[in-house]
Amino acid sequence: MHQRTRNLRHTTSVITIGGLLFGYDTGVINGALPFMSSASQLNLNAANQGLVSSVLILGAALGSMFTGKVSGIYGRHRVVQWIASLFIAANVLCSLSPNKYIFIVFRFILGIAVGAASEVIPVYLSEISPINARGMVVTRNDFKIVLGQFFAYVVNAIIGGLFPNVMWIWRVMLVMASLPALILLLENRSIPESPIWLWKNGYLKKAKAVMSRYLRPSEAKEEAHELQADPEVEAQSFQSVVFSSNIKLVLVGVGLAIVQQITGINAIMYYGTLMLERTGLTRSSSLYGNIIIGLVSVISVSVSVRIVGRFLRKKLLLIGLLGSTTILTCLSIVTHLLSGPRLTVAVLSFITLFLICQQGLISPLTWLILSELFPVDIRDVGMSISTFFVWMADFAVSLVYPSLMSALGLSSVFRIFAGCGVLCILFVYLFVPETKNNLLTSTQQGHQAVKSA
Repeated sequence: MHQRTRNLRHTTSVITIGGLLFGYDTGVINGALPFMSSASQLNLNAANQGLVSSVLILGAALGSMFTGKVSGIYGRHRVVQWIASLFIAANVLCSLSPNKYIFIVFRFILGIAVGAASEVIPVYLSEISPINARGMVVTRNDFKIVLGQFFAYVVNAIIGGLFPNVMWIWRVMLVMASLPALILLLENRSIPESPIWLWKNGYLKKAKAVMSRYLRPSEAKEEAHELQADPEVEAQSFQSVVFSSNIKLVLVGVGLAIVQQITGINAIMYYGTLMLERTGLTRSSSLYGNIIIGLVSVISVSVSVRIVGRFLRKKLLLIGLLGSTTILTCLSIVTHLLSGPRLTVAVLSFITLFLICQQGLISPLTWLILSELFPVDIRDVGMSISTFFVWMADFAVSLVYPSLMSALGLSSVFRIFAGCGVLCILFVYLFVPETKNNLLTSTQQGHQAVKSA
């Protein structure tokens, strides 16, 4: 194995611990929520459950919004260090919260760390990776996200299964996330700053040295040539991006962000335990059922990491959306017609198929397209705005899902998600450009890509 490959693997393994934390902290609430909701703990009703779950997402929206600007000033590397420290502090404080009000405050702060990680990590990975390996490298972060969720489900099932009557055990579930955050904080010292950030900030010699660690000489030369050839590669402000022709690219990014969330993936990832309980399973059985959900997600993304980079992004995304919309329609039918054990088996089976489409295609492809969509000069702002809307769409779904499920039932909720899927297919087909093999260094190239969608 060449040293460049070893460097890329090590850096990717370290930086994507942030994705692992992202996944664990969003997924752990799935199994912790039934324990937290008990009268002896936080005493949560359906509306409280929605708020406790979704407030992290609201914090993530805020974190993603300003992180692009902050990382553009201070560097991706330093921002990741700050994020790791915030993960440690917020997880510990959440686990020690004496009531739901204090818990909501600290979970909001934890959300800021999650949102910051979701914005800066895909950008960093896209900026250090060779163009022909970018798809595989960037989607490894998505793999770590679902791996983190899987770990959360396993921890929940083991701890919840061993101590089903110990209501405060949710505190142990939450504090476990501090360990990988500590590893990220320590190991982050072994990886370099983004070469694109170094170049944009005038550190040309350092930028070339970092490029040589990850790119072949010909690839490093091409990247340097592209950056040198465009004299206007300098970071733009929010105002200059939004109130200009750049708004077309930003709107495509916002649309992709909503596409990723609006078909209900995180209703399953956050509320899977409650959803399975509605089909007739006990709490312990539902916790173990979540392991199946997490395992399918991990396998789907594992396959995705190896294939997504080889094919056209837009075509694969449309295939994933067609599949997920069809499956959501089937879920709305079976939850209306079936009951008892047959309903449980049918729901688990169709959720498994839905996760293959969502986690194997839709989620990694939206992050990959977003990381490739914006030219260098508007990338920080474009990614921040897009990631903000990922979280706002996630917040909306996670906030209203418990109330919708309680008021309308599973069948109607799945029907709503299927209708959203149809709208997503139309948007991607009409407006999203193909980004495979793009090396964008100017807004002009980005506008041409959108026009050719």
